[in-house]
Amino acid sequence: MECLNDADPEVRALACDALARMGVTSGVEALFPLLADPNARVVFAATAAIQSLGSHETVALARQAAASPDARVRRAAVGILGYFGSPSVVGDILAALGDADERVRESAIHALPFLDDPRALDALFTAARSPVERTRAAAMRALGQSSHDLRVSALLMKGLADPDAWVRYYACQALGKLAFAPAAAAIARLMNDEAGQVRVAAVEALSCLNGDLAATALKRAVDDSDGDVRRTAIIGLGVAKQEEALPVMLAAAASGDPATRLVALSAFGGFRTPEVLRALQRAATDEDEGVRTAAIGFLAGTPGVAATRVLTELLHPKSQREPIVAALSLPIAGRVAGLQAALLEADDEAAAALTSALTRLHRADARAVLMDAMAGPNVAARKAAASALAVLATKEAIAALQKAAHDDPEPEVRQICALLLAR
Repeated sequence: MECLNDADPEVRALACDALARMGVTSGVEALFPLLADPNARVVFAATAAIQSLGSHETVALARQAAASPDARVRRAAVGILGYFGSPSVVGDILAALGDADERVRESAIHALPFLDDPRALDALFTAARSPVERTRAAAMRALGQSSHDLRVSALLMKGLADPDAWVRYYACQALGKLAFAPAAAAIARLMNDEAGQVRVAAVEALSCLNGDLAATALKRAVDDSDGDVRRTAIIGLGVAKQEEALPVMLAAAASGDPATRLVALSAFGGFRTPEVLRALQRAATDEDEGVRTAAIGFLAGTPGVAATRVLTELLHPKSQREPIVAALSLPIAGRVAGLQAALLEADDEAAAALTSALTRLHRADARAVLMDAMAGPNVAARKAAASALAVLATKEAIAALQKAAHDDPEPEVRQICALLLAR
């Protein structure tokens, strides 16, 4: 408890976190003074802890704080009351809508969707028609958290034509969250809005809507002159997972802009086609380090033999070797089978990398591949497998090395095995 009054704000914040983790409900009263703390991190931590330690006492304390002369405390207290959303707090939140402080009023608006009371929805509708732009914007944002209601949709549709850009922005976002498909045409028109944030919000919303109109608008947005709009559209197409949009995304992956290429790679998540694997393979050798790293990471997390084979084909550039080996060392479906297939045709350098990945997998089937390689036709694979088996040093591995030291038809393999056994 003493740490709550420490001079260091980081210590105060950590003390709040600790009380929440320990579930010390008796300490909740000591947290409320921190709602007036000058440090935002402390206020956030205290608020989260109070919500975590919820009880009847907590609600009563929050109601008292909502009447504080300090606007910062009132704002935080209203947020806490909204978090609990019990019938007993509806009056407090409705009263806060008339607070002298604008941010307290906004906090109350954001709490309204979580109150199971018809008065709350009515108050939200009233806020959405306010002559104050900031109040309307807050209401549009809150309406996106409301249950679906034709009155909600109608107000949000009206918000799309609001003279204030932030009202239009939040109306777009809310309609997207509600997946209100009839809004697609009106939202698509906002892709030409004079405000950049509205254009981005329109593209984001369209990615949440089904239908040909939304899909067509997203494809068109990929060629927008605004880079943020282009990248948001690419992400939206990826979220929608529409096969017909794949050529547009593949073209974006070859863009001259590194940021656009990077976004396109992240949008490939829902696709497993050969074209996507080839695009990731090209990106793994991109001139931009961020793009290269992302491509290798996406390939590493893609299941299937085909993705593993793409990674093994990238082993030849020496500068990429360690990141590729690390990616191949991730246990994922198809990994061992892909490594085994690549080992059959690998040269000395590739074989060393492949057997290193098999060793790092720490799996019985990976060890079995190394054992099989010692009896396989590829000399490079036998040499590399011998070194890997020496590292494993299991009873079976030593026996395989002893046999190869005497019986392998290749003198170099026999010599390597003998040297490894002599260590």
